[in-house]
Amino acid sequence: MPYQPAEDSYLTQEAVDALEGADVCLDVGTGSCILAKALRHKCRRVVAVDVDLGACKSCPPEVDVLCSDAAWGIRRADIAVFNLPYLPPEDPLDVSIHDVGIVPKFLRWISATRPRVVVLTFSSLGRADFVMDALRTMCTVIRTARLHLFFESIYTVTALCGPSL
Repeated sequence: MPYQPAEDSYLTQEAVDALEGADVCLDVGTGSCILAKALRHKCRRVVAVDVDLGACKSCPPEVDVLCSDAAWGIRRADIAVFNLPYLPPEDPLDVSIHDVGIVPKFLRWISATRPRVVVLTFSSLGRADFVMDALRTMCTVIRTARLHLFFESIYTVTALCGPSL
């Protein structure tokens, strides 16, 4: 079942709304497709990626969908958005919220493809320091938003990573 939008999704959507337009945009871990829908207004082509078949089916027809792990099938994107799953694995496993290795895969994808802009959302409950350190080695962070909840902080980071640096 797709991840339903919550505070983290809306914080990410605010960052997407602040972006300039682009040619190809990517929403990794699309869940309910809320971010891919927001990207439709910014991008000529939007590709939504999710490992969950239900999530893949939740996107409107004008969004291209790839049922896949991370973004391995995508070789180029101007903008890449990812609201990271961040909880450590536990039983029962839910890949929409539990990090089962997708975070390092996506960071390697950023390093290999160098999208112009990356928007990442993650939690203080996950490996926030690891994500920020890795992102800073590849990109220039230009915007950080933080939402503090009673048990965690949610961060959305916008970074310039590609040729426009």
